[in-house]
Amino acid sequence: MRNFRHVSKALIVGGLALVLSGCVTVGGGSSRRAMPDEVLAGVAYGSSYRSYITGRDERQMSRAFRVAMDSPVGADATWRTRRTGSRGEITGGEAYLLNVDYARGRRLIAPIGLYTNYPLEPAQGDYQLSSNTNVRLGASTSSPIADTLDEGTVVEAAGQVRGRDWMLMARDGIIIGYMYSPLLELREGGDMLLAGGSARTPTYCRSYSQSLFLSNGIDDRWTGAACRNTRGRWYIEGVAGAGS
Repeated sequence: MRNFRHVSKALIVGGLALVLSGCVTVGGGSSRRAMPDEVLAGVAYGSSYRSYITGRDERQMSRAFRVAMDSPVGADATWRTRRTGSRGEITGGEAYLLNVDYARGRRLIAPIGLYTNYPLEPAQGDYQLSSNTNVRLGASTSSPIADTLDEGTVVEAAGQVRGRDWMLMARDGIIIGYMYSPLLELREGGDMLLAGGSARTPTYCRSYSQSLFLSNGIDDRWTGAACRNTRGRWYIEGVAGAGS
Protein backbone atom coordinates (compact mmCIF):
# COMPACT_ATOMS: atom_id res chain seq x y z
CA MET A 1 0.00 0.00 0.00
CA ARG A 2 2.86 2.39 0.86
CA ASN A 3 4.52 1.73 -2.50
CA PHE A 4 1.21 2.32 -4.30
CA ARG A 5 0.83 5.70 -2.60
CA HIS A 6 4.35 6.73 -3.62
CA VAL A 7 3.70 5.70 -7.24
CA SER A 8 0.35 7.54 -7.32
CA LYS A 9 1.92 10.69 -5.90
CA ALA A 10 4.71 10.57 -8.52
CA LEU A 11 2.19 10.20 -11.33
CA ILE A 12 0.13 13.15 -10.11
CA VAL A 13 3.19 15.39 -9.75
CA GLY A 14 4.48 14.33 -13.16
CA GLY A 15 1.09 14.99 -14.76
CA LEU A 16 0.89 18.47 -13.25
CA ALA A 17 4.40 19.27 -14.52
CA LEU A 18 3.42 18.33 -18.07
CA VAL A 19 0.26 20.45 -17.95
CA LEU A 20 2.17 23.46 -16.62
CA SER A 21 4.99 23.15 -19.13
CA GLY A 22 2.65 23.08 -22.15
CA CYS A 23 3.00 20.88 -25.19
CA VAL A 24 4.33 21.77 -28.62
CA THR A 25 3.93 19.23 -31.41
CA VAL A 26 6.54 19.34 -34.15
CA GLY A 27 6.17 17.54 -37.48
CA GLY A 28 3.60 15.06 -36.20
CA GLY A 29 5.55 14.13 -33.07
CA SER A 30 5.16 15.51 -29.55
CA SER A 31 7.93 17.53 -27.91
CA ARG A 32 7.45 18.73 -24.34
CA ARG A 33 9.98 21.43 -23.55
CA ALA A 34 10.62 24.00 -20.87
CA MET A 35 9.69 26.87 -23.19
CA PRO A 36 9.36 30.46 -22.01
CA ASP A 37 5.84 31.88 -21.72
CA GLU A 38 6.90 35.23 -23.18
CA VAL A 39 4.54 36.23 -25.96
CA LEU A 40 6.27 37.14 -29.21
CA ALA A 41 5.10 40.64 -30.12
CA GLY A 42 2.91 40.48 -33.21
CA VAL A 43 3.06 36.68 -33.48
CA ALA A 44 -0.36 36.74 -35.20
CA TYR A 45 0.58 39.69 -37.44
CA GLY A 46 -0.83 39.12 -40.92
CA SER A 47 -3.91 37.17 -39.84
CA SER A 48 -7.32 38.54 -40.79
CA TYR A 49 -8.70 37.19 -37.50
CA ARG A 50 -6.24 38.57 -34.94
CA SER A 51 -9.12 39.90 -32.82
CA TYR A 52 -10.31 36.31 -32.24
CA ILE A 53 -6.95 35.19 -30.83
CA THR A 54 -6.69 35.20 -27.02
CA GLY A 55 -3.63 35.72 -24.85
CA ARG A 56 -3.55 31.97 -24.15
CA ASP A 57 -3.53 31.31 -27.89
CA GLU A 58 -0.66 33.78 -28.37
CA ARG A 59 1.44 32.05 -25.71
CA GLN A 60 1.00 28.65 -27.36
CA MET A 61 1.57 30.18 -30.79
CA SER A 62 4.77 31.87 -29.58
CA ARG A 63 6.15 28.59 -28.26
CA ALA A 64 5.49 26.85 -31.55
CA PHE A 65 6.92 29.80 -33.47
CA ARG A 66 10.29 29.51 -31.71
CA VAL A 67 10.40 25.78 -32.44
CA ALA A 68 9.64 26.40 -36.13
CA MET A 69 12.37 29.06 -36.41
CA ASP A 70 14.97 26.59 -35.09
CA SER A 71 13.80 23.71 -37.31
CA PRO A 72 14.74 22.74 -40.89
CA VAL A 73 12.96 24.31 -43.86
CA GLY A 74 9.49 22.81 -44.25
CA ALA A 75 9.28 21.40 -40.71
CA ASP A 76 5.93 22.07 -39.02
CA ALA A 77 5.36 23.18 -35.44
CA THR A 78 1.75 22.87 -34.31
CA TRP A 79 -0.01 24.33 -31.29
CA ARG A 80 -3.36 23.99 -29.60
CA THR A 81 -5.13 25.76 -26.71
CA ARG A 82 -7.46 23.38 -24.90
CA ARG A 83 -9.54 26.09 -23.27
CA THR A 84 -10.38 27.98 -26.49
CA GLY A 85 -10.19 25.09 -28.93
CA SER A 86 -7.98 27.18 -31.23
CA ARG A 87 -5.06 25.51 -32.98
CA GLY A 88 -2.53 26.30 -35.64
CA GLU A 89 0.53 25.32 -37.58
CA ILE A 90 3.74 27.24 -38.30
CA THR A 91 6.19 26.22 -41.02
CA GLY A 92 9.67 27.71 -41.24
CA GLY A 93 10.87 28.79 -44.68
CA GLU A 94 14.31 29.69 -46.00
CA ALA A 95 16.78 31.74 -43.97
CA TYR A 96 18.37 34.88 -45.35
CA LEU A 97 20.65 37.75 -44.33
CA LEU A 98 20.09 41.49 -44.36
CA ASN A 99 22.58 44.32 -43.77
CA VAL A 100 25.50 42.77 -45.66
CA ASP A 101 27.56 44.83 -48.14
CA TYR A 102 28.02 41.80 -50.40
CA ALA A 103 24.24 41.60 -50.88
CA ARG A 104 24.02 44.96 -52.68
CA GLY A 105 20.49 45.37 -51.40
CA ARG A 106 19.44 41.77 -52.08
CA ARG A 107 18.32 39.12 -49.62
CA LEU A 108 21.06 36.53 -49.24
CA ILE A 109 19.88 32.97 -48.74
CA ALA A 110 21.76 31.48 -45.77
CA PRO A 111 22.03 28.18 -43.87
CA ILE A 112 19.54 27.48 -41.09
CA GLY A 113 21.06 28.33 -37.71
CA LEU A 114 23.80 30.64 -38.99
CA TYR A 115 25.26 32.73 -36.16
CA THR A 116 25.46 36.39 -37.12
CA ASN A 117 26.54 38.38 -34.06
CA TYR A 118 29.88 39.27 -35.69
CA PRO A 119 30.65 42.66 -37.24
CA LEU A 120 31.74 42.05 -40.84
CA GLU A 121 34.29 44.23 -42.60
CA PRO A 122 33.80 44.56 -46.38
CA ALA A 123 35.68 41.82 -48.23
CA GLN A 124 35.06 40.47 -51.71
CA GLY A 125 36.85 38.26 -54.16
CA ASP A 126 37.08 34.69 -55.45
CA TYR A 127 39.11 32.27 -53.35
CA GLN A 128 40.30 28.71 -53.87
CA LEU A 129 40.62 26.17 -51.06
CA SER A 130 44.16 25.00 -50.34
CA SER A 131 42.85 21.81 -48.68
CA ASN A 132 39.60 20.10 -47.76
CA THR A 133 37.88 22.66 -45.55
CA ASN A 134 34.94 22.75 -43.16
CA VAL A 135 32.25 25.39 -43.53
CA ARG A 136 30.81 26.32 -40.14
CA LEU A 137 27.73 28.06 -38.80
CA GLY A 138 29.90 30.34 -36.65
CA ALA A 139 33.40 31.83 -36.76
CA SER A 140 34.96 29.23 -34.47
CA THR A 141 36.24 25.65 -34.68
CA SER A 142 33.68 24.78 -31.98
CA SER A 143 30.77 25.92 -34.18
CA PRO A 144 28.66 23.25 -35.95
CA ILE A 145 29.84 22.15 -39.40
CA ALA A 146 27.43 23.12 -42.18
CA ASP A 147 29.40 21.48 -45.01
CA THR A 148 32.85 20.26 -46.04
CA LEU A 149 34.31 21.41 -49.37
CA ASP A 150 37.09 19.73 -51.35
CA GLU A 151 40.49 21.20 -52.07
CA GLY A 152 40.39 23.45 -55.13
CA THR A 153 36.76 24.49 -54.69
CA VAL A 154 36.16 28.13 -55.60
CA VAL A 155 34.22 30.25 -53.11
CA GLU A 156 33.45 33.95 -52.84
CA ALA A 157 34.07 36.21 -49.85
CA ALA A 158 31.01 37.95 -48.40
CA GLY A 159 32.78 39.62 -45.48
CA GLN A 160 35.73 39.46 -43.10
CA VAL A 161 34.88 38.81 -39.44
CA ARG A 162 36.37 41.71 -37.52
CA GLY A 163 39.23 40.66 -35.24
CA ARG A 164 39.21 36.99 -36.33
CA ASP A 165 40.82 34.87 -39.04
CA TRP A 166 37.42 33.91 -40.40
CA MET A 167 35.43 34.97 -43.43
CA LEU A 168 31.78 34.63 -44.33
CA MET A 169 31.69 32.86 -47.68
CA ALA A 170 29.22 32.31 -50.52
CA ARG A 171 28.80 30.16 -53.62
CA ASP A 172 26.73 31.28 -56.60
CA GLY A 173 25.41 34.19 -54.55
CA ILE A 174 24.20 32.00 -51.67
CA ILE A 175 25.78 32.21 -48.22
CA ILE A 176 27.30 28.88 -47.15
CA GLY A 177 28.88 29.81 -43.79
CA TYR A 178 32.19 30.75 -42.22
CA MET A 179 35.62 29.50 -43.28
CA TYR A 180 39.05 29.79 -41.68
CA SER A 181 40.82 32.40 -43.80
CA PRO A 182 44.40 30.90 -43.72
CA LEU A 183 42.98 27.99 -45.75
CA LEU A 184 41.75 30.35 -48.49
CA GLU A 185 43.94 31.46 -51.38
CA LEU A 186 42.96 34.39 -53.57
CA ARG A 187 42.23 32.94 -56.97
CA GLU A 188 44.66 33.97 -59.70
CA GLY A 189 43.21 36.86 -61.64
CA GLY A 190 40.56 37.47 -59.00
CA ASP A 191 39.81 40.86 -57.55
CA MET A 192 39.93 41.49 -53.82
CA LEU A 193 38.41 44.25 -51.75
CA LEU A 194 39.38 44.15 -48.08
CA ALA A 195 38.45 46.77 -45.46
CA GLY A 196 38.02 50.34 -46.63
CA GLY A 197 34.53 50.49 -45.14
CA SER A 198 32.73 50.34 -41.83
CA ALA A 199 31.91 46.99 -40.26
CA ARG A 200 28.25 45.92 -40.26
CA THR A 201 26.55 43.18 -38.28
CA PRO A 202 24.30 41.01 -40.48
CA THR A 203 20.68 40.35 -39.53
CA TYR A 204 19.49 36.73 -39.69
CA CYS A 205 15.87 36.27 -40.81
CA ARG A 206 13.50 33.50 -41.87
CA SER A 207 10.30 33.41 -43.85
CA TYR A 208 7.39 31.40 -42.51
CA SER A 209 3.79 30.45 -43.15
CA GLN A 210 1.03 30.11 -40.58
CA SER A 211 -2.34 28.39 -40.45
CA LEU A 212 -5.01 29.17 -37.87
CA PHE A 213 -8.11 27.09 -37.06
CA LEU A 214 -10.70 28.51 -34.64
CA SER A 215 -13.34 26.54 -32.76
CA ASN A 216 -16.15 28.34 -34.63
CA GLY A 217 -14.95 26.87 -37.93
CA ILE A 218 -13.03 29.92 -39.17
CA ASP A 219 -9.61 29.23 -40.62
CA ASP A 220 -6.91 31.52 -41.95
CA ARG A 221 -3.54 31.23 -43.67
CA TRP A 222 -0.84 33.83 -44.11
CA THR A 223 2.91 34.28 -44.64
CA GLY A 224 5.49 36.55 -43.06
CA ALA A 225 9.10 36.94 -41.99
CA ALA A 226 10.88 37.09 -38.66
CA CYS A 227 14.37 38.29 -37.76
CA ARG A 228 16.66 37.67 -34.79
CA ASN A 229 18.11 40.62 -32.87
CA THR A 230 21.58 40.78 -31.27
CA ARG A 231 20.17 39.32 -28.03
CA GLY A 232 18.98 36.25 -29.89
CA ARG A 233 15.29 37.13 -29.66
CA TRP A 234 12.94 36.82 -32.61
CA TYR A 235 10.76 39.66 -33.81
CA ILE A 236 8.17 39.81 -36.57
CA GLU A 237 9.18 41.92 -39.56
CA GLY A 238 6.77 44.81 -40.00
CA VAL A 239 5.66 45.03 -36.36
CA ALA A 240 6.57 48.47 -35.00
CA GLY A 241 9.06 48.37 -32.12
CA ALA A 242 9.29 44.56 -32.09
CA GLY A 243 12.98 44.43 -33.03
CA SER A 244 14.29 46.51 -30.13
